[in-house]
Amino acid sequence: MTNPPSERTLTYAEDIRPEDVRALETFLNVRLGRVYEEVGEAGETSFAMRSLLILVCDSAGLLYTLLAVERPQTWQRAAIVREWQRLRSTAREFNHCEGYDHDRWWNQVRHFDASGETAEQGRIRRFADVGPHPETGH
Repeated sequence: MTNPPSERTLTYAEDIRPEDVRALETFLNVRLGRVYEEVGEAGETSFAMRSLLILVCDSAGLLYTLLAVERPQTWQRAAIVREWQRLRSTAREFNHCEGYDHDRWWNQVRHFDASGETAEQGRIRRFADVGPHPETGH
C-alpha cells in the first residue's frame, strides 16, 4: 500500500479526493480483514466484524458519491465531513497498532471549505458577544 505524498495536507473536506478515500478504505479493509481472519466465521465477534466491514464500505461509497457532486449543498458538505471523520476515527486506532505513523494522510477535517469555517467562527463570536438569550436578559 502506498501513501500519498506527505506534504499534501487535508485541511478542508473540499481537499479530499477519491484517491484519499480509496487509500483510507484500503487501509481499513486490510486491517479489518486481518482481524476477521483471526476471529473466524462464527460467533458474535464475527458478526460484529462483518458489520464493521459493511459500514466502512458504505461510508466510503457515500463519500465517493458526494465527492462527485459538482456544487454540493450544505447537507452534502456536512455529510462529507461526517463520513470522512467516521472513517478517519476508525482508522486512527489501527494507526497505533503497528507503531504510530505521524505521516498518515488522513487528517481531522472540520469544515468543507474556508468560507464555511469563517462563517462558523463568526457565529460563535456573535453568540459569545450577545449570549444565548439577548431578548430576555438571561
